[in-house]
Amino acid sequence: MNFYQAMQLDVSVCKGKIRNAANPSERHKLIAALIVKDILCVLFAVVFISILNFLFGDENSSAAVVIFCILLTVRFVDFGYCLKSSLINFFIVFVLLTFSPCIAQSVNPAWGFLINFLSIGFIVISACHEPLYGGAGLYLFAYMFLYGNPVGGHLLVLRVFEMLLGCLLCGIIFYINHRKKDYGKTFSQIVKDFSLFDPLGKWQFQVTLGLSLGILVGELLQVDRIMWVGCACLTVLSQYGERPNKRAFQRLGGVVAGSVLFGIVYQLLPASAHSYLGIYSGLLLGLCAAYHWKTLLNCFGALLMATNIFGVKSAIILRIINNIIGCCFGVLFYYVYNFIVDRFANARTGRS
Repeated sequence: MNFYQAMQLDVSVCKGKIRNAANPSERHKLIAALIVKDILCVLFAVVFISILNFLFGDENSSAAVVIFCILLTVRFVDFGYCLKSSLINFFIVFVLLTFSPCIAQSVNPAWGFLINFLSIGFIVISACHEPLYGGAGLYLFAYMFLYGNPVGGHLLVLRVFEMLLGCLLCGIIFYINHRKKDYGKTFSQIVKDFSLFDPLGKWQFQVTLGLSLGILVGELLQVDRIMWVGCACLTVLSQYGERPNKRAFQRLGGVVAGSVLFGIVYQLLPASAHSYLGIYSGLLLGLCAAYHWKTLLNCFGALLMATNIFGVKSAIILRIINNIIGCCFGVLFYYVYNFIVDRFANARTGRS
């Protein structure tokens, strides 16, 4: 394995190879590859997002972040079915990410729930056919991130052009990297085969309904930063074939620890250094494989943005409370949903 190939490894895979390296030279090469990859990725993120912010405004920085995350992922992850349908659905997903979060918040909660349910449902079925690929985490995080940063008027027009450019860039990478794959399924077959009593269909509907209801709960409680409630709910519901308890405790532990640590660091550093917290946490995040460490470090970027709106103390309290709401609702929904679906499945089996 050469240096470039080592840089392409996932963090967890690279760390495993570092632990099992045959000699110090191999270990040092892998460590260097991990660090160089991390630095280059953060530098690319800063440059890429800065360019989009210059073109489309800082108010649309959330769209730039979403495009950047999707761009990194589509190099390796496809939708799992024929390329033509994948590219069409990829465009539709971008359309939904652009408009649905903004529209859902401009209407009453009932209509907002319906918009979220239909939009999230399409994203889950089209982009999350292979749960272990992580599509649910990426595209639904993108949905929640844009939900938490809505725009209107001229800014929405700019966001439309920004997302169109992002769709074009990501779509080209998607096509180039996956055009030679031989797919055994079409999207129409996937839709036709959908069943609530199939493990995949059961999970997809769980994520769709649970996240939509989680957003509705946040809206009805009228909490600020509803996207934190939604992201916490998504975290516990998107684990395929796993109970949510462990992930919920990991997230809450990481959020509490990360929020408290952010508050300490924020108070100790001079005001001139606060803007660099996002970059430093991003560098450390790129070296982490464990979910609880990622959650801890994600608090720095999230709270840095929220502190400008709410102040540091209120932002910390709000992040912790919203994550408690989202995790508790997600766990409760998981058990109620699976109990009901299993009862229907058993009754269906008994009748047959």
